Amino acid sequence: MSGYFTPDQVYREETVFTAAEADRKGRARPDALLYRFQTAAGDHYSSLGLGRKTAVERGCFWAVTRNDLRILRMPEVGERLWLDTWTGRHGHGLFWRHYRLQIPEGEVLLRGVSMWVVMDLAARTLSRDYAWAQDAPVVKQAGELPASFRGVDFPGDLPGRAERIVTPEETDENGHLNNTLYVPWGTDLLPEGFADSHALRSLWIEYRKELPEGHRAQLHFLLENDILYVKGFASEKECFSIKAEYV
Repeated sequence: MSGYFTPDQVYREETVFTAAEADRKGRARPDALLYRFQTAAGDHYSSLGLGRKTAVERGCFWAVTRNDLRILRMPEVGERLWLDTWTGRHGHGLFWRHYRLQIPEGEVLLRGVSMWVVMDLAARTLSRDYAWAQDAPVVKQAGELPASFRGVDFPGDLPGRAERIVTPEETDENGHLNNTLYVPWGTDLLPEGFADSHALRSLWIEYRKELPEGHRAQLHFLLENDILYVKGFASEKECFSIKAEYV
């Protein structure tokens, strides 16, 4: 999808969600939102000369380690939208990126912030070669979510249990579970009919350890006061966590 820069260095793509990306009420699914954001981020980095091609030539790849969304309302199928993204502050190898989804008339539907790192392609660990990525401009926008390192609080006990195995269809070009698909791993744990009678208002995801194809994950979860908490473990190590708040 082609995009363009606004005068204040925001990268913008005009987009419409399709029925294939929606729930039964015609609202865009959260995994579809994250997929669009991830794609726009890649397009933006490429337009700055900092995309996947540049990273791979240096033996690296971009990886998102956290997503944080605050939702006023979910976009509907067929609604014409502006998807805006811009690069925020960076430091010590951490790079924050912001998102905004709005209609052209000005109504903002949601805001988001994500945290990215540069990974070593061969070692699958944090790369020390990230100085080139700091060429991205630091842009500020009114209303953007804070670029914070602090996480969120979880209950001490998540009594629910489930298990998932990463299928070939769920992997991305880096060979592990696509970042956008952790969300349905979580929402699949909701009681039947819950998503139809509730609206998602915030979504926080932290990716700690990649899950390659064929790997088995144990999910610990709790739905309390319309908030879904999920933690995923593999080989007894925490791989990801999700907090989704509904109304």
